[in-house]
Amino acid sequence: MNNLISSLLPESIKNLIPYQSARRIGATGHLYLNANELEQPLPCSNPQQPLNRYPDFKPQQLAEAYLDFCQVEADCLAVRGADEGIELLVRTFCAPAVDNILICTPTYGMYEICATASGVGVHRVPLTADFELDIPSIETLLPTTKLIFICAPNNPTGNLLDSSSIRHLLEKTKESHVVAVDEAYIEYSEQDSVLPLLAEFPNLVIIRTLSKAFGLAALRVGFVVGSPVMINALRKLIAPYPIPDPCADIAIDALQPSNVEQMRAAVKKQNKIKQQFCDQLSESEWVERIYPSATNFVLVRFKPSLNPFDLLIAEGIVTRNQSHEPALQDCVRITIGSEQSMAEIISALNNKKREI
Repeated sequence: MNNLISSLLPESIKNLIPYQSARRIGATGHLYLNANELEQPLPCSNPQQPLNRYPDFKPQQLAEAYLDFCQVEADCLAVRGADEGIELLVRTFCAPAVDNILICTPTYGMYEICATASGVGVHRVPLTADFELDIPSIETLLPTTKLIFICAPNNPTGNLLDSSSIRHLLEKTKESHVVAVDEAYIEYSEQDSVLPLLAEFPNLVIIRTLSKAFGLAALRVGFVVGSPVMINALRKLIAPYPIPDPCADIAIDALQPSNVEQMRAAVKKQNKIKQQFCDQLSESEWVERIYPSATNFVLVRFKPSLNPFDLLIAEGIVTRNQSHEPALQDCVRITIGSEQSMAEIISALNNKKREI
């Protein structure tokens, strides 16, 4: 294990011997009587896909398919949704009641939840007024930080983060911290991925998912991409059978070139609908600001005289109220759906105007 990753691991994790599941040991034969499975499926099982055997410890074909999609020289760990990747990073690198993570708020809530649930402290550094990284404030907290989470594009603000700021942070922490960049929405702006930086920064790890642009949220399939040394550290704590075979099969199919092209066509269409929706929304007298978005949603700040969340709920339209965040008062996060769905929101706002 290289010196950086080894120095960042708590002693308890460094010395941990991973659980050796039957699939992980990997012996081959014609009778498999080593995992306490039913040898034959029951009649109620799907005859096309028997489910009596545990899945592979690491679906190698799935990981390889995702690396082919990424077109990067690295290693990859398939996980049960990106949230498991976040939890793995916290549990692998942070000792309870000793270490801290750092997050830049407002951002995705699971970073803090996973840390708190593990007894790990949380440093919160607010984004700037333009929702960019506050590098000077981050640097003041580095001495008491082990793991940094950066959401890019950011959720719930939707914006890309300045690439030079991310690079500066990686340079500053190259010999001292793990920097996890969550790219759950990166397919909406693929050219802005930090994947090309993996070879340069051994402290970088990237979290990905099939839940967003690939439209496979129900599968719960995500990925952690990093150096082989980084991924081997995470393997110490991953569950023995992380991905069910039916989910892996669907995910592998989704990553075939023809289906990737369909995904990219769908992203292009959704981005077009997003732009049209923002253009129409900008004409509403109720809207104070529409924030730039590199995702499949848009963050909108409405005038304080309107309660947009309740207004839309009354019309049967469920959005995400962000007013609990101090920096996002009167803001609503709206996922981009079909043209018809977005037209319903515009209509609801127009109807409110006629009521007055």
